[in-house]
Amino acid sequence: MLSLHISYIVRYNMKIMVKFGGIVLSGCGAIIKVLSFKINRDSLINYHRTLNDLFEKELQNEKVQTIIFSSLRAISTLTYIYFIFLIGIIIAYSKSSYIYLIQNLLYFHLPTNYTLPLSRGFGWFWTVPDNFLYHIHMFYETGLITLSCMMACGIDGAFGFYVYQISSTIRAMMFALTNPLSTEKFSDLLRTYAVKHQKLLQCCNTLEQVYGPIIFWHIVSNAVLLCFLIYDFTSLSILNFENVLLSVTYGGVKLLQTFIYTWYGTYLTNAGEEFRKGIYFSKWPNSKLDCHVRTNVILMMMQKPMTINAVFSPVNVTMFTSFVNTTMSYFFLLQSME
Repeated sequence: MLSLHISYIVRYNMKIMVKFGGIVLSGCGAIIKVLSFKINRDSLINYHRTLNDLFEKELQNEKVQTIIFSSLRAISTLTYIYFIFLIGIIIAYSKSSYIYLIQNLLYFHLPTNYTLPLSRGFGWFWTVPDNFLYHIHMFYETGLITLSCMMACGIDGAFGFYVYQISSTIRAMMFALTNPLSTEKFSDLLRTYAVKHQKLLQCCNTLEQVYGPIIFWHIVSNAVLLCFLIYDFTSLSILNFENVLLSVTYGGVKLLQTFIYTWYGTYLTNAGEEFRKGIYFSKWPNSKLDCHVRTNVILMMMQKPMTINAVFSPVNVTMFTSFVNTTMSYFFLLQSME
């Protein structure tokens, strides 16, 4: 609300309006995430229980633990990098205010002439008083930035964790089908995994229902945000360390946020394709299966791959390429309007 009011105040200054307009879009993204999780709360609870049970059962098999944990490093590394970038945003926005405040406190002086982290001293619906309330405004704005970054890291990271659980469960099932134990009856194993596969498909549908609108918003809004950021960066008359740090960190977060969503989508789709191939090359054609189980096997192979759709488009790395192209198109359009 604060950034929206600032954007309205500076609506006649394109450069400043573009900068605070980006913050408005980020705030709207946080609201969409909260609403999506709130609306689908019951579905998410059932989804989490179902997926966690499937994952824990596969994890009990010591032979497939290596397969399950093999992809954990890649998933966690992306999340850690994303977390570091978000910490960089908090530092980039707040460092000047706190450094100036701490320097003056060392000389037993409590100043109120520093710049506020987010609003830069204007945009409030009232005049910020030049007393101890000024410091409360600073802590409030710092809290807003921190809360927004924590929400982004938590919700975006949860998507990667859910994708990891689904894909690891699929790969564990594929290993068990292609390398059955001599003590296991293959028809019973296949019947069990056919039921698990249906549950995983339901989990994917729930994941798409929750994260589909979120991903769609990020693809569209991040393209606009990066366009605004490039426009603002190229319009800077003076390149100082603070401006460069803020632009690079914020742009890196939005670029990385889009990439991890699309990469996770591709990772899930690839796992589903590998499972279909695993069924095809398993021993089911030569086994003594009843007609019902054979029908389930054929249906599993004929089903579309496990994909997450962002409203109308599948989430994959190709979407990231389109996102970059759209960003540059928006930037050139904005330049032509100047």
